[in-house]
Amino acid sequence: MPSSFFGLSIGRTGVSNASAGINTTAHNAANATTEGYSRQVVTSKAGTPVSVYSKAGMQGSGVTVESVERQRSIYYDEKYRTSATALGKYETNQYYLQAIEGYFNEVDSDSKGVTYCMNQFFSNLENLKNNPSDTTTRTAAVEFANNFTEYINYLAQNLQQVQKDANEDLKITVQRVNSIAAQIATLNKQINTLELESGIANDLRDERDLLIDELSSYGNITVTEVDRGDEHTSLHEFTVLLDGAMMVDTYNYNTIELLTDKGKVNQGDADGLYTLKWSNGMDFNMVSPTLGGKLQALLNFRDGNDGAYFYGTVDSYVTDAGDIDGIVVKDTSCNDYMNLNIADEDGKITLGARTYMYDHFDVEIAEDGSYQYTFYGVTTMTGQPLSESNEYLEDRIGKKCKIGYDIDYKGIPYYQAKLNTFVRTFSKVVNAIHNMGQDMNGDQGEDIFTANNPVEDGDLNMIEEVSTFRSNGGALAIDDTDNSLDDEEIPHNVCYYRMTAMNYSINDNILDNVMKFATTSDINQGVEGTDILSEIIKTRTDTKMFMVGTPSQYLETFTADVATDTQQAIIFTMSQDNICKSIDRQRMSVSSVDEDEEAMNLVKYQNAYKLSAKVVSNFQDIYDVLMSMV
Repeated sequence: MPSSFFGLSIGRTGVSNASAGINTTAHNAANATTEGYSRQVVTSKAGTPVSVYSKAGMQGSGVTVESVERQRSIYYDEKYRTSATALGKYETNQYYLQAIEGYFNEVDSDSKGVTYCMNQFFSNLENLKNNPSDTTTRTAAVEFANNFTEYINYLAQNLQQVQKDANEDLKITVQRVNSIAAQIATLNKQINTLELESGIANDLRDERDLLIDELSSYGNITVTEVDRGDEHTSLHEFTVLLDGAMMVDTYNYNTIELLTDKGKVNQGDADGLYTLKWSNGMDFNMVSPTLGGKLQALLNFRDGNDGAYFYGTVDSYVTDAGDIDGIVVKDTSCNDYMNLNIADEDGKITLGARTYMYDHFDVEIAEDGSYQYTFYGVTTMTGQPLSESNEYLEDRIGKKCKIGYDIDYKGIPYYQAKLNTFVRTFSKVVNAIHNMGQDMNGDQGEDIFTANNPVEDGDLNMIEEVSTFRSNGGALAIDDTDNSLDDEEIPHNVCYYRMTAMNYSINDNILDNVMKFATTSDINQGVEGTDILSEIIKTRTDTKMFMVGTPSQYLETFTADVATDTQQAIIFTMSQDNICKSIDRQRMSVSSVDEDEEAMNLVKYQNAYKLSAKVVSNFQDIYDVLMSMV
């Protein structure tokens, strides 16, 4: 038979249960607006019944509070994080594409972008055709040609600045990812410590889930939790994978290291671009198509080449004093220096799984138009000579090598390459025509468009056709296939590979003396001759200059691509944002705090508390009577 005080014990359990409900409701109400908070619910069950050893059987012992559990849907969490990964990627794409679109400034008819500048140049050539001997008109034509080159410089410089911004954004993002990994590992330890004996660390789990939600916007993550233990103890193994690589393994975490790149891939790349590597020594796959999130968007935008990367076959090695100094590459993907955009010096080349540095390269052009590249000064990334790198170099003969990666995205390198192709092709045609003319002094027409020489602070003299050239110097018009001449001994005439949107300029001689602008093929026929000028003007409508047509059509197609890609990014971002919000609303319907519901719970638990307290009070009266009978 139960104790005489058994009823009091039952009443006490009711008070405790109601008190737990009130406290939990108060906690919910206090965190109704807390980001990441999950509504908590008290789970109760009837106490273990006690045998009364009679026909009555078992008698209830009250109520037991089993746990205080948070309301969370794992299914919706996973769907939200998958959606957040896509949203992080699209938002980043939109931000940087809008930045590029703003620089090109071709969004409406009133904009004065690169097409406008070129049209102004040709319009002033038309004016000059009407009065070729007039100094003022000549000056205007030359000045607008200069404005055109400066606007190209402006575009290229700002594209490079956007690349620097994306690179810095990558640094900040990686630092935040590393910080989240460290916090998750710390929370794992705290959660296991608290839950080892009993209970659920609800608030710490909410904090961890909030961090995981943020992490999912940076990349494709996979979260796994496995319980180890028994009914009395609980230990959780909690892992987070980033694109399949272990980032958090319960109490341990792996960070992403930022390494300043020693070499360049593309001719217009900014200095100090970062490469990523896992702190445990494993390679970080920077071109993984499944990386996702903001990380993938930043890397694609910074390095994207729309699949136009350099590759070829290792043919042989070049030796210097018995040591391997260079690599000869044939069967390459680029046999046109007008479209060549690999780094002219201090570049990177990959053989197999290893990446090396090269100082510069030479090109020999065969009669069939095929190119043979020789990369000189090749070392490991740590500066070790190639012959001392302990690599099986003989095994590389006949194997593929490459510079950069096949990144199917139109990033900064893609836009820089398109600009380079334009200025080279357009300038080569215009210069060739101008070279056939005579200036006002009867001298042969010089190049109108050229490139700044950063070494000698002057202009580079372009050679229209070459059979061999050096990347960081002049065309090897003389036999220097054994690389025996010093750079200063090489003629400083260069092919159009050395002309880029960054160094594009008008000839200083013509800028300083507009009388050097040739308008006629024979000055002896009169200063009013305009046959050369007419030919230059015709290039404006030359439909064979580019595959897409005229120079204006090339620029319009180029800028239209920017606008189209931007609009696509905006549409994708809006659509993904709506999807993300929809999923979030669904999971919030499970885990968010409803103020009306909590108000009703408060009344419910208050009444339950009063009822149990009344039970305790009644038993107190009974015990008073009982004690007075003793």
